[in-house]
Amino acid sequence: MATPSEKLAKSLEMLHGLQNANGAAAIRARDITRTHRERLLKHGFLQEVIKGWHIPSRPDEVKGESTAWYASFWRFAAVYLETRFRKNWSLSPEQSLSLHAGNWTVPRQLAVRSPKGRNNVTKLPHGTSLFELQASLPDLSDMAEKDGLRLFSLESALIETSPRYFVHHATDARAAMAMIRDASDLLARLLDGGHSTIAGRLAGAFRNSGRGALADHVRCGLCGARNRSIHRQALRHSRKVTHVCFPKVTQLI
Repeated sequence: MATPSEKLAKSLEMLHGLQNANGAAAIRARDITRTHRERLLKHGFLQEVIKGWHIPSRPDEVKGESTAWYASFWRFAAVYLETRFRKNWSLSPEQSLSLHAGNWTVPRQLAVRSPKGRNNVTKLPHGTSLFELQASLPDLSDMAEKDGLRLFSLESALIETSPRYFVHHATDARAAMAMIRDASDLLARLLDGGHSTIAGRLAGAFRNSGRGALADHVRCGLCGARNRSIHRQALRHSRKVTHVCFPKVTQLI
């Protein structure tokens, strides 16, 4: 008959296999037997996050300590969301922009978009939560992936992010905008979506951050598009006027 130590070793072996499969985080209850799960919980090698989901932990961690949770947060989110929504989800434009900027601080509330979202909040450990918004996703060309997290691409995040973000998260906004080396892709998306107001805001933000050339590129590109549109309308109008107002030469003879 196996000793308690041998039983625990067997449970830890199973946990190790799950950690390798899931990147050391996000253990689904159904992926481990009840006997192993209860043994690991009892000895402090596993913590429950929400019903049916756990994360690995250290037995010497003080009860109520948040280290294991914050260390596992992003990987847990990636695995949990992929399981819930398959590939049909994305983090919000604002959260995407912060991650593009390299800010991996765990947010108080992680906002997620999915056509299958239920518009509700799931409470997570240590005062954190997950808000799933039922919303459409950008085109695949406007999405990116980072460490298993599905994000708005840098350019699409800049366009879709609310104006308040640039005020309350100025450091992240500046860092993200500093990653734009050439405004061509950004300008193409702005023109394609008819985002003239957003273009003006981003041009102002580029100029405010000391990147006047990019600001001019955005503004001039937008003005050029408007002028081309006006020119096309004028050309169509002039052709119409010529056709209506000017008789053929033979009629003048």
